[in-house]
Amino acid sequence: MVSIPVEANYGVIALAPLGPSYLAFGAVAAIYCSIITTLTGAIFKTRVGLLGGTRPALVLGIAALIAGLANRFRSGDEPDVPLVLAFTMLTLFMTGIAQLALGLARIGRIVKYLPYPVLAGFINGAALLILLSALRPMIGMPAGPSLTGFMTDLAGVSPWTLLVSLFTLFVALSPPRLSVKVPPLLIALLAGTALHLLLTLFIEPGRLSGSLGHLEPRLPDLDVLRSFGRIAADPDLREIVPTLILPAIGLAILATVETLLTASVVDGMLHSRHQADRELLVQGAGNAIAACFGGLTSAAGLARCTNNVRGGAHTRLSALVYAGIGMLMLAGVSLIGRLPLAVMGGLICAVAWIMIDEWSKRVPVQLLTRERLTRAQRRTLLANYLVMLSVVAIAAVTNLITAVFFGVLAAMFLFVRRNSGSIINRELHGDTHRSLRQRSLSRMRELEREGWRIVLLELKGALFFGTADQLSREAERVAAKADYLILDFRHATDIDVTGLRILQQAAVRVHANNCRLLFAAIRPLGTRGRMLSSAGIEKLVPQRFWFDSADAAMEWAEDDLLDRFDLPEPRERLLEVAETQLGRGLARTELAILESRLLQIEFAPGEPVFRSGEKADGLFVLRRGCVSVTVQGNQGRRRLASFAQRVIFGELGLLDGGPRSADVVADEGSVALKLTRKAFEEIRADNPELAAKLLFNLGVEIAVRLRYSNREIQAGQA
Repeated sequence: MVSIPVEANYGVIALAPLGPSYLAFGAVAAIYCSIITTLTGAIFKTRVGLLGGTRPALVLGIAALIAGLANRFRSGDEPDVPLVLAFTMLTLFMTGIAQLALGLARIGRIVKYLPYPVLAGFINGAALLILLSALRPMIGMPAGPSLTGFMTDLAGVSPWTLLVSLFTLFVALSPPRLSVKVPPLLIALLAGTALHLLLTLFIEPGRLSGSLGHLEPRLPDLDVLRSFGRIAADPDLREIVPTLILPAIGLAILATVETLLTASVVDGMLHSRHQADRELLVQGAGNAIAACFGGLTSAAGLARCTNNVRGGAHTRLSALVYAGIGMLMLAGVSLIGRLPLAVMGGLICAVAWIMIDEWSKRVPVQLLTRERLTRAQRRTLLANYLVMLSVVAIAAVTNLITAVFFGVLAAMFLFVRRNSGSIINRELHGDTHRSLRQRSLSRMRELEREGWRIVLLELKGALFFGTADQLSREAERVAAKADYLILDFRHATDIDVTGLRILQQAAVRVHANNCRLLFAAIRPLGTRGRMLSSAGIEKLVPQRFWFDSADAAMEWAEDDLLDRFDLPEPRERLLEVAETQLGRGLARTELAILESRLLQIEFAPGEPVFRSGEKADGLFVLRRGCVSVTVQGNQGRRRLASFAQRVIFGELGLLDGGPRSADVVADEGSVALKLTRKAFEEIRADNPELAAKLLFNLGVEIAVRLRYSNREIQAGQA
């Protein structure tokens, strides 16, 4: 009951270029639009809560179209109004057909990807356009397609007119308790009209606002279709039709964007999802039908639809009721024509305020108070708010379509800027960060001296055009001084075509610096591996240098580095006891005593040395091969460490005799020496000095491991 009079006021704006005598036609055309498109939507089952009707941006576009046609078709000094209206309705008919085409092309689903600041800017931009359209009615003047002459009209406005407008606005935004059952806008309409009538008893009518004008009830007829026939029968007029295609497409896009954005807002209110393409098909059909009977173009207005949902609309019955009320008001349209313009202006202002997005109202308070926001969060929030304000400003200067397009570009820029930070999460060096493979003291110290030649860059985020160049520069910098560069892709979320190309260029530069490039967290048959292969990167970095994990890549680089310094692991030879960490520094007689107490055990590849939970009864030292320490986690079995020849493991079982805390499995055919607790106790009883030396060697082994672990923790935190 409130929306339809507002729709009539919008219709007046659309027909304003033809002069005062056609304002009534515009009001009726707007009511036709509400009734026909809403009925079409209810019959063909559009989104619950959506109601058809005119929109400020659309009527401004239609007004511009009519003004252009009025200058083109003239009869003497006056515009040829029948021909202007014929081409106007033909354009609106083509608008409906264009929307049908957009629906068939499945364009509607694109709108759901709009960033929220753009959506909020669209909502607030529409509210601003509504507010601007209300300024002239607020001072008691008929609405027009622009604000031209507004300041001149403002100078002669009566304060009583402003009083009625502001009173209506106040009641709409601060309704009495009666509004629990009666819509606030309806109370404001009645209260504002009552005040206007009361003032007419004491004040001259000329000092109060006028009304929309005389409106006569009129049912839709076939005059528009006859005018279409006139155009089709005249070859000269038919030549003009192609020039209407672009305006029709522009109006179709405007109606489409506004409808689908409104549907997205309603989705949030009803906690459900609309079918965007279906909405376009149904609305396109409704707009084409409405144009055939003299109705304006429809879009789902945000204020109209949100008020509908807030009023309790949860089925399509609300659309039928709305169309029914529209028919009743069409029959009594003369009453709408008598409504004071000041009351209409106040109502439209209230609608504009109600439409403003809640997030947009809340953000300035958050930015000023800085409640629980870090500096980075405030910066991000401010950037998004500026995007919203830009959309609003552009909507006021141009139109909503241009504003949304600019907003999307701005949001894309913010996204690229936010994600174009450093893709390098950490830079680790081999002298402080090592693989899980535990080596002899001499090799550990060699890696401590020369490990700087190995550099690991841990990547994090998307490798795309905004970050790939930075990775290329960092890789070239590292390759200039290192011998091995490991790129860890474990935390890399995505790699686009540009990222692949720049990665390929980086591989060329790294190779030119005689640096070996290794990839971690890349499987040849995995998604990333197939992408790298398709880009031809395996020609520069062969697949043998692609590793499942950063630890495997680091272990390979360490082995290769030790080979270069003539300290390879003697994999084929059985080590003497004196070459192990346990026998380090012992005299011949002591070695003989120790060897007599040791048990030699051979393990096949994959065979467990011991299991977690087993009772510990001694330590082990490897003479040949390699073993790994693993535990069972939530995501499967995980390797904690790997022990090479010479290294002692399981020593806690000798010291405290507690249960084993992890599984140890042979990675390859291995030979280990075992010192049981019983044998150690015999050595301590018979030769305390030898037992002390064994404990000292064991303590050195544990201390070195602890020292390197501390360094690695510090390197990881740097």
